[in-house]
Amino acid sequence: MAQAPIRVMLVDGNALYSEAISALIGSQKDFQMAGFCLSPGEARARISKELPDVVLLEIYSSDPNSFDLLRELPTLSSRTRAVATGDVESRENIVEAMRLGARGFLLKQAPAELFLKCLRKVNAGEIWLDGRFAEAVLNAFGSYTPENKKDSKNEISVREMEVIGLVVQGYKNKDIADKLFISEKTVKNHLSAIFHKVGVSDRLELTLYAFEKRPFSPNGDN
Repeated sequence: MAQAPIRVMLVDGNALYSEAISALIGSQKDFQMAGFCLSPGEARARISKELPDVVLLEIYSSDPNSFDLLRELPTLSSRTRAVATGDVESRENIVEAMRLGARGFLLKQAPAELFLKCLRKVNAGEIWLDGRFAEAVLNAFGSYTPENKKDSKNEISVREMEVIGLVVQGYKNKDIADKLFISEKTVKNHLSAIFHKVGVSDRLELTLYAFEKRPFSPNGDN
């Protein structure tokens, strides 16, 4: 039995960009365009009606409506996952979007291959940050010691940094185990230790923690 296509809805004020994305989505057998809206206000009713798998939502700090839509998304459609998009890499906007439930961030000028990969991973329940952000997270952790835990027992090890890097890139436990040549149980043990050291409870909080607590640029410069 053929797998149902991934239904995508785009919320973006640029009609030309929306048409280009619609054409790209329409060219892929495993995708289907569920529609596009020019504003978050217009999108609310469409999301409730269409129940897309993934919503691509343009965010920018000058318009809080996009963040309001992210906040309301679970009540509009519990099945829909959101990916925030933008013309520029704004650390503050990305952190806020992910805090409100976005499963990743994608630059609007990203190449088609990366764009489609992001949608597939997010639809599969993974978190998406492109390579530059993943590198920035690793750089942030490289010199990091948890607050109030400044002793050698709580420093993040080299192996734990490797695990963090793969988590940020969206890899699941089995994939991490395969890449690092360790067992899934060992991966779980590493994650448990990492969560305890930095005071988070899951992978998304781990990624957010790195962005929120450490001042760095998207290019990895501290």
